[in-house]
Amino acid sequence: MSIAQRAFIFIYMPDKNSKKTPYHIAIIPDGNRRWARKRGLKSWEGHLRGIGAFAKNIAWTAFDSGARYLTIWGGSYDNLTKRSRIEIRMLNEAYRRFAKDILEDEEIRNRGIRVSFIGEWRDVLEGRTIEILDKAERATRGNKNNFLTILIAYNGDREMLEAINRLIRGDLGATAKSVMASLWTGNLPPVDLVIRTGGEYRLSAGFMMWNIQYAELYFSPKMWPDFNKRDLLKAIHTYSARERRFGK
Repeated sequence: MSIAQRAFIFIYMPDKNSKKTPYHIAIIPDGNRRWARKRGLKSWEGHLRGIGAFAKNIAWTAFDSGARYLTIWGGSYDNLTKRSRIEIRMLNEAYRRFAKDILEDEEIRNRGIRVSFIGEWRDVLEGRTIEILDKAERATRGNKNNFLTILIAYNGDREMLEAINRLIRGDLGATAKSVMASLWTGNLPPVDLVIRTGGEYRLSAGFMMWNIQYAELYFSPKMWPDFNKRDLLKAIHTYSARERRFGK
């Protein structure tokens, strides 16, 4: 390791015990297709690069920094219902590769990481993809040190509409507690830091709208496949330097 690399880690690696370290990080990994086109590749090749071992390595960095929860948006409902047949097929392939890697990686068990998939993925993915995602969830269900959640076929607006319909069907009053319990993401803690890559300075499709109401936002100009451990640590360092007011 060079002197420059050691200096970077000293500057940007947060203290795990610091209250300024985000407990829950959520990432909108934008830019896979643009990254691929820029290199003369098929658009879906960006998904193969951005989903899998690459995302897993980003997760290890987040957990090593002190975060306990990491949520990554692995694909919206629109991505998996409105895009070309070949792109949807390759997204399925990317998810299968990721789940297979989870099942074969002993570090998942050694680190005590629970992997979960949230969204309408059971309604839109191929049967063999659903099968291996289920298997990965079951294999990690007993792990309790860190929590890696992948949102697949997930739109926040669709999540909120389903939560409202659940409340209506159950004849429940709309309280903060009942709304949270009705969300697909209701078992996750509030998000502290949202990171969006790809140079877009916005959120999308009502992304985790209930969970991120007091989250700090960080935008990176880098496309997701170019976003590395150093970039993540920089985002966490930026977060740690901010004063959170929670609407006060």
